[in-house]
Amino acid sequence: MNGIATTITAWHAGIIRWANPPRATTTKLKRGSTLGRPHDSAQQKRILDATLALLAEDAPVPLVALAETME
Repeated sequence: MNGIATTITAWHAGIIRWANPPRATTTKLKRGSTLGRPHDSAQQKRILDATLALLAEDAPVPLVALAETME
């Protein structure tokens, strides 16, 4: 399929499974902290890198659950 590759990251896996995007990551973070804890640039970079890495894969890609949490 031609087009622009897209990916998404979310804090709520249930909603993302229902939407069924072509590529997605989920975390166990709180609403409003989709890309990581405030001021935690290392965590934010890990989540962003993992999400953007999915763009290199042909869609559809199974949902990727990242082990990132608020702790």
